[in-house]
Amino acid sequence: MASEDIDSTVPPVSSFVQSLSDAETLEALPPVADPVNRAPLNPPQRIQQKFVGSSYQAAYSEAERFVDRAFASWAEGDIQTQRVLDFGSGWGRITRMLLRRLRADQIWSSDVDSEMTVLLHSTLPGVNAVTNSPWPPSVFRDESFDAVTAFSVFSHLSEEAHRQWAAEFARVTHPGSKVFITVLEDDFLGLIVGAQAAVAAGTPTPFDVNIAELIPDATRAQALARQGEFVYAGGGADDDGPRKRSFYSWAVAPRSWVETVWGEAGFTVMEWVPTGELFDQAMVVLQRRAPEPAAPGPGLLHRGARKIGRGLSKLRRRTGV
Repeated sequence: MASEDIDSTVPPVSSFVQSLSDAETLEALPPVADPVNRAPLNPPQRIQQKFVGSSYQAAYSEAERFVDRAFASWAEGDIQTQRVLDFGSGWGRITRMLLRRLRADQIWSSDVDSEMTVLLHSTLPGVNAVTNSPWPPSVFRDESFDAVTAFSVFSHLSEEAHRQWAAEFARVTHPGSKVFITVLEDDFLGLIVGAQAAVAAGTPTPFDVNIAELIPDATRAQALARQGEFVYAGGGADDDGPRKRSFYSWAVAPRSWVETVWGEAGFTVMEWVPTGELFDQAMVVLQRRAPEPAAPGPGLLHRGARKIGRGLSKLRRRTGV
């Protein structure tokens, strides 16, 4: 057989295959993220400020206070085998703090913004970064995590989104797991009350102008929050990519409301660190309870009564009573 005939049987190389083959080749694998020994690249300052309102030292110091406080009451068990979810991870400042104590392969970082997922893959290689949808369910299996962190997430979710994600956290954790979240208290509404007063008096600062329109009647909203009602702003700037104003804005969740909603989901509030003690939000430490044992149904009770009755009858026949 001629060589021309053999060559003619080889399928042509597609342009896509050729482009992949011609791409640059890595000389070495990228190292797994290890912030303790090798500080990772920072995202652009505008990204840091957009997500957390600050950048660099201020942003990291706040994250450090949160994670240090979380580890003061961390979930029991061998920390070397625990799996942790950083929910609403954004550009990864909390994830970086978790990497101070955990390996990259122990951490799952999840965010609604796929651009942040890409950012984490590039700046924190080895971390399991995924994109979640705005509403549950998530991609995780039941009882996947020993601990969950969610810094400045539930301070933005609408009431329905808050309830649904609380229930989802119950699904992906197990009895004994700890969840660490932050929420806004009525102090936040007090800031808006003051801003609205400054606008009315004609003496507002740029900050006053920015927040005065978040809630039309902040005085009434503050009164409702003090009565234990959930308050959701739902206003402000236009939708920001995957963060729609229908479920993501500014939210105040009073302690009694949190205890009720998370209690119904299967959690106990173990600690409430008030606004101002660590940062400008309250920190809530929750623990997943073991499910309540199911009450016996009427059929089971009936069968049990019949079994006891038969036992008594046998005893009477034997004893002559």
